[in-house]
Amino acid sequence: MSYKIERDAPCRVVLTSTFDTSGVSAERERVVADWVRQARLPGFRRGKAPRPIVERHFVKEIREDLEEHLIRAAWQEVRDKEKLHLASSLGVREATWLDDGGFLLKGEFEVYPEVTFPAVDDFTPPPFALEPGDAEVDEALKQLQERQATWAPVEGGAAQPGMLVEAEVHGEFPDGGGEPFGEERSLFVLGNNEVYPEIEAAVTGKVPGDKATAERVIGEEGGEQRQGKRIAYRLTLKSLRQKLLPEVDDSFAASLGAEHGVSELRTRVLERVRVEKTRQRRETWRAALVGYLRGAKPLDLPESVVKEETGKELAEFAQALAARGVNPDKSEVDWSKLEQEMRQRVTARLEAELVLDALADALGVTISEQDVDDEVAAQAKRLGVPFGELRGNLAKRGGLDRVGAIVRRERAVDEVLRRHGERT
Repeated sequence: MSYKIERDAPCRVVLTSTFDTSGVSAERERVVADWVRQARLPGFRRGKAPRPIVERHFVKEIREDLEEHLIRAAWQEVRDKEKLHLASSLGVREATWLDDGGFLLKGEFEVYPEVTFPAVDDFTPPPFALEPGDAEVDEALKQLQERQATWAPVEGGAAQPGMLVEAEVHGEFPDGGGEPFGEERSLFVLGNNEVYPEIEAAVTGKVPGDKATAERVIGEEGGEQRQGKRIAYRLTLKSLRQKLLPEVDDSFAASLGAEHGVSELRTRVLERVRVEKTRQRRETWRAALVGYLRGAKPLDLPESVVKEETGKELAEFAQALAARGVNPDKSEVDWSKLEQEMRQRVTARLEAELVLDALADALGVTISEQDVDDEVAAQAKRLGVPFGELRGNLAKRGGLDRVGAIVRRERAVDEVLRRHGERT
């Protein structure tokens, strides 16, 4: 067999492979021998029918089987001999039997691009202060207050930003194009963008028992003013509640386990903020490293992979909507816009994976099966599921390889960041 490969696009490779008559004959011998061993024909036990009879009876099937064997053999040889980072399987464009008994195959497949990057030692992470300031500690304490807050009924007051609104909401499509819908008990915090601005504006200033109306047009988000469906809302305000934050005092500190009062609580909070800032610094430096390695020019990516991964993201989003009781086909989601956003995220993720895989290769990073098990165990603990169950599920879906790839990439990142820490 002889072959040649050519690139007709940065990530698409065209394969032309030719089997001469001797190559075809050798492969045909193996195929026919398999058919003779397995053939069942009237008057003969399995595998005992004479070869000429088997060949005459299964002439079409043997030819199809031989063609498939030749295609597989050509594809296997290319994979064995060429150092290509494959992104897809072989797609057959043409499979032709030649007049002299030979066989011609033309096909195409996609590959990931070769990644080159500047000297790793020249990378300098951006400045990032680890020590928390007073304002950051105060903000963390405020978040603790928020988590311990209570909601008290508002007596005699009107709806204002920050209040928890309970409302009955009904909607319809005055111009058609949708079914009426409603919710007896809709809860949202006014001013937190948890509902559409038109609904927030309609209930602001209202008191329990008041009714209000609102209207919006699907497709007007972002000021694009596209033609869309008009929705009319009818709302009845049922109740209002005001958030009450606890005082940051010794009693509050004790309720959170700081028995020595506010000073101990601030010390604990400061340490938590410091730990979080350490995590944030690594994420910031990791992003900077990926950007440095990738350079200013985007990487060429195999289109089939980008489309497949984007499709998976969209499917997961639709499943999440369905899990919340929202019919994806009848939702107000701009699927075209969402697809573009997800495509951008997928592209950024794939680029990061490619450059970090190349970095790990350059650094000679290796991982063991125990490293993979350790990561799976950590994930199992976070998810609250047994280690064996999670590992078994990952193994069935090929997920252990993906876990291993992630561990290897992050180990490469840590190696570069460790080197930087030693120099500073």
